[in-house]
Amino acid sequence: MKKEILGVGLDIIDADQTISKITEYLQSNKQYHLVTVNPEFIVESRDNKKFKNVLNKASLAVCDGFGLVLVTLGKLKRVTGVDLSERLLGGEIKNSKVFLLGGTKDNAKILMTKYPGTIVGAEQGGNINIKTYQLDNNDIIINKIIKSKANILLVGFGQVKQEMWISQNLSKVPNVKVAIGVGGTFDYLSGDIKRAPKFFRSLGLEWLYRLTAQPQRLRRIFNATIKFLWLVALNKLLKLKHPKLTKR
Repeated sequence: MKKEILGVGLDIIDADQTISKITEYLQSNKQYHLVTVNPEFIVESRDNKKFKNVLNKASLAVCDGFGLVLVTLGKLKRVTGVDLSERLLGGEIKNSKVFLLGGTKDNAKILMTKYPGTIVGAEQGGNINIKTYQLDNNDIIINKIIKSKANILLVGFGQVKQEMWISQNLSKVPNVKVAIGVGGTFDYLSGDIKRAPKFFRSLGLEWLYRLTAQPQRLRRIFNATIKFLWLVALNKLLKLKHPKLTKR
């Protein structure tokens, strides 16, 4: 079952059900792209049609943002990229072999020492072309993922770049059954960046904690809160005035 928000469809699914889905995917002969959608994704997709298309074609689109829970009155259940990654790296799914791609500094490789039984490879990845969404060393990275025999690929390039890269490169790594864009997850799990306390997260105020800790995120937080809520409210108002109007 799906819930659409401003033209982007999200699956009504919780964290445990997501883990079950991934377990099923790993037993399949197909490949699956899972996206962790937050309000910033929705805002970006308004003007980025290619990105929007990738989100709507994803095998599974989970809710990674309190704002999405809020505007759907709790119909969507939050499944954060950090929490999902932590469960996968913790070996919750038997026989999972994870490759980490992205993050800053050497945080992905640092996690190899923290989860030695699950992670089979880790690379920062280098520079990515924002027009082609290919890495400078794309072929080398692809070969490393193949040689690792990983069946799960976690990509932390940040929103848009990670989803676009996965959509263009997943078929090149046939050993990978599930690929997920996880944003800054590696930086949080490695301890390089402190995550908001559970109290803030439970109240949906993680954005406030991030703003105080990382004021440079002001524009992103504005898009994820004020701009997102305004767009949702405007869309609902237009639909009330013009019931037949299809908002893009």
